[in-house]
Amino acid sequence: MRKDEILTALREAGVALTIEELSQQTGIDIAHLRVDLFRLAEEGKVERRQRENKPTWTIKVSTALDRRYEKLSKKYVP
Repeated sequence: MRKDEILTALREAGVALTIEELSQQTGIDIAHLRVDLFRLAEEGKVERRQRENKPTWTIKVSTALDRRYEKLSKKYVP
C-alpha cells in the first residue's frame, strides 16, 4: 500500500523530505503522493513543515501531553 511505503520512507529518512525527494525514494508519482500525504496529515500521522521556503513532510511525533489529551477526549466526548 502506498501510505505504508510513504510512512516507511519518512521514518527511515529521519529528516523532513520534500515531495520530490519522497517521490525519488518511493517511486510514487508526485500527484499520488500529494493526495496520500494530505490524507495522512488528516489522520495525524505526518505533518507539513518548511525548509528553505519549500514544503517538507515528516512523521508526526506526538508528545506525552498530546497522547493524554487524546485519551481524555475519547473518554469524555460521547
